[in-house]
Amino acid sequence: MPEHERPRLASERRVEDFWSDRAHGAAGRILTGATLAFADLGYHGASTREIAARSGMSPAAVYIHFESKEDLFLRIATEGHRASTAAFIDPAGLATDPSTKLRLAITSFAAWNADMHILSRMIEYEMRLHGGERFSDVARLRRGVEQFLRSLLEEGVSTGAFDVPDPEGMKILILSFCIDVARWYHHDFRRSPTAIGVQYADLALSLVLKH
Repeated sequence: MPEHERPRLASERRVEDFWSDRAHGAAGRILTGATLAFADLGYHGASTREIAARSGMSPAAVYIHFESKEDLFLRIATEGHRASTAAFIDPAGLATDPSTKLRLAITSFAAWNADMHILSRMIEYEMRLHGGERFSDVARLRRGVEQFLRSLLEEGVSTGAFDVPDPEGMKILILSFCIDVARWYHHDFRRSPTAIGVQYADLALSLVLKH
């Protein structure tokens, strides 16, 4: 059975749903196929022919919509980081105190990394291969999340809610365990993405709250 005719797994359908909201027709199919190919084979291992096969299209059709494999990856990385950034920062805006901000941010961010684990794993671990001016917007989004969390931890310290002697180190620790969810999570796991998010928020708060 050709790859594009195989029934999608639940995690693959989430990738398909992600792109259905952001690209139409053939472009959406190509972005879905490229995301799955990059996640399975890595950036260098995923050929244009493989991407086309997973999209149900010819290699020539891919180039009608995207000039190169790097253009495809740039689009995926940009949209993926926009979504993950929103998952982290937007929920915190619903609260005013640092503890609730952190709880909402981590719950949402860890849940997003579980629910969208194929996309998250791909953009996080393949981004190390890319840099320069073309990827400056992606780098800015990544720094934005780091700066937001660092500021939130410092706000908690200044108000007396948090006991964090090393905000920079704590920032790295919290982001690391939230992002790492994408490495091991799968949609047959016994706990839902939301349950994972709540668990990780409890863990983050246990590390920072003043006792």
